[in-house]
Parts: sequence; structure tokens; C-alpha cells
Amino acid sequence: MPPAAPVSPDVPAARTCKVALLIETSNRYGRDLLYGVRDWTRTGARWAVRFTEQARLGPLPGWLRDWEGDGIIARVDSPRIAAALKRTRLPVVDVSAERFASEFPRVSVDNAAVAALAADHFLAKGFRHFAFAGDPQFLWARQRGAAFARLVQRAGGACTAIGTGPRRVRRPGSDAEIRELAEALAKLPRPLAVFACYDGRAQQVLEACQLRGWSVPDEIAVLGVDDDEVLCELCTPALSSVQPNARRTGYEAAAMLARMMAGERPARRTTFVAPVRVAERQSTDSVSVADPRVAQAVRYIRAHAGENIGVADVLRAVPMSRTLLERKFKAALGHSPHRQIVRQKIARVRHLLAESEVAIAVVAELAGFESASYLSVAFRRETGESPYAYRARHRTPGTDRGR
Repeated sequence: MPPAAPVSPDVPAARTCKVALLIETSNRYGRDLLYGVRDWTRTGARWAVRFTEQARLGPLPGWLRDWEGDGIIARVDSPRIAAALKRTRLPVVDVSAERFASEFPRVSVDNAAVAALAADHFLAKGFRHFAFAGDPQFLWARQRGAAFARLVQRAGGACTAIGTGPRRVRRPGSDAEIRELAEALAKLPRPLAVFACYDGRAQQVLEACQLRGWSVPDEIAVLGVDDDEVLCELCTPALSSVQPNARRTGYEAAAMLARMMAGERPARRTTFVAPVRVAERQSTDSVSVADPRVAQAVRYIRAHAGENIGVADVLRAVPMSRTLLERKFKAALGHSPHRQIVRQKIARVRHLLAESEVAIAVVAELAGFESASYLSVAFRRETGESPYAYRARHRTPGTDRGR
């Protein structure tokens, strides 16, 4: 084979862009944003990244004033931060969900979709009483709470906001604040499903339950947001959590910044990224229906949905007439046992599409569908999009989920 021709000195090499990342590493969401940016750089971008450790809502680094860069990706959480970034006169992409509007193009989590996953998770378990544990200082928390309340009330449930008024306690997470949460929870009916605005708040709810001796998840089920695995696994019991797609958010932010540095104007001012799934652990591993036979059937479906079961299999596990089973499911959950099986299968498909690269035919087999074509029809009917489109929307191209 002849040697490769030398590169002409008249052909300029691709320019390396200097990019600053002003994102915290103190929580999983921030770290996954950074992994998403890293995924973008692996597609061939020539970036020299400036990144230093910083805290959420902390002051901008002093080096930014004299830094000669080309673009910035930042959590623009306040007007003060926005004003400082505007003074740089550089392209900026905002990855914060903290304000109604941003001075910069923004890529952010879809808070309404986060709330929808939480509501569906609890409603599928038969809960009728709900609470939202919020944090009034954060816009994204208020948005999640409003959307969650709207969805469960539409389904016939009742939702109470706790921990969302002006705080009497100056130290968040203090014993006094835990006691306040416990007092609020004590006034609510049980079994109760509590959706917390993020994992840290959910951890406080679990502490309040421990303080009063309430059983989790039998009396009170608790769900957080961010799926910070270390925090979730350290909770007692282990915390279920909505997994936002921060990694995809970081990737899309990097792609947007690259276009801006090339002189393009973003087609949309804000791009919202949907969450991936509910990562279920012990804190919501329950079925909240009064009828023990329906509860037994739901547990059977959850354990065996990936085995291509049907209603006949459920009837063999929980013997009764099909008509009676249908009537009991309708009364307890508002839908049929077949519908419960489909929902459980689709939840498994969502997880496999977002978290693996296995072929659609393999996804169908693992989720209990007869074929890839049957899966595609069912998935489109449930979600409005094909499995391929869902996977493309939730994964960062050309990467695996490893660190």
C-alpha cells in the first residue's frame, strides 16, 4: 500500500475552541451534564475545556473575567450570574431550569414530563392520596409540584403540598425541618404517595417517616428526582427516583454551543429534554389497593410481565372468573388487567431503549412481546413514537452508559 499523501501546509487545521463549563459536580445531575458534554467532544469536536470545581449557586470563578475563550455552558441560576456572563460577550448556553426565562438559549429538563412519570408510577400502584414535598425557593420544584397535582387530581386523586410554604426554619435539612415535615404528613390519610421535588427532599421525607415510625412503603411511599444512586442507596429504605436525562441535556447543550460558535442562531430559544424512567427501589415497592386479590395480581404482573404473560396467566396465579377480575381491576385501578400488563411491559421497554444498545428484537423478547413488529405497534400506541425515535431522543449518539 502506498504511503498516505502528506497534508498540504495550505490546508488549515480545524480550529480548537476554548469552552468554559460552569457546572457543579456536587450532585449527579451536574455530573451527568458534564458527561453529556464529554460525549459531544468524542464525536470529533476540537474543544479545549476550562473547568474548575464550584458549588451550585456559588460565585463565578475569578478567572472568567480575563479568560479569552469562545463559548460557555453554564447553570444560569440568577440574574447576577446572567449579568456576569453577558459581560463576557461570548456565546452562552444555559442548562438551568431555575428561571421562567433566560437571557441565553437554554437546554433544560422537562419538568412536566418528570411529574407525569411520577404520577403514572403512583397511579399504576392504586394510590388515591398524594402529597408533594417541594422547596419554594426553586422554580423547577414549583413547576413539578403544580404538574403532579394537576395530573393526580385529573385521575381522581387528592394532592396536598407539604414543605412548600415560607420556611420557618433557617437551616434546610435540620431536625426542626424534619419535624415540620412529620407534622404535615401526620395530618394526611394513608396509604399515601409522596412525590418529592428532588432526592435530597425525599431523603428528608424518609427521615420524617422514621421519626414517627411509619412504614415505608406500606403506609407512605416516597419518590424523588435525579436518581443520585449514592444518595438513593444510602437512604433507608433505598429511594425510588425519577431519572432525568441530564446526560442528553449536556450533549444537546454542547451541540447548540458548537453551532452558536460557528455563527448560527438557535432555531429554538429553549429545548426541553424528557426524563428517562422511574428507577424503582424499596421506597415505592408496594401496591396500594384494598382488595388483596387485586394486589396479588398486580404483584404477579410486575414480576412476570417480561415473560409474555396474558390475562389467562394472571387468572391461574390468582384464581377467579375473568369477569370478576376485570370488575375488581376496574374498581381498584380504573383499568383492565390487560392494560396493567401492557403498562408494565412498556415501562420495561422504555428502560431498555434508554439504557442499552440491544437490538429492538432483543428488547421485544426481554419485555415480553412476541415480536419486534408487535412491540413497535404497541409502543407507538402508548407513547406516540416508534422505539427507534424514543431511543434516539434519550441516548447520546455513539456512546454507552459507562462512565
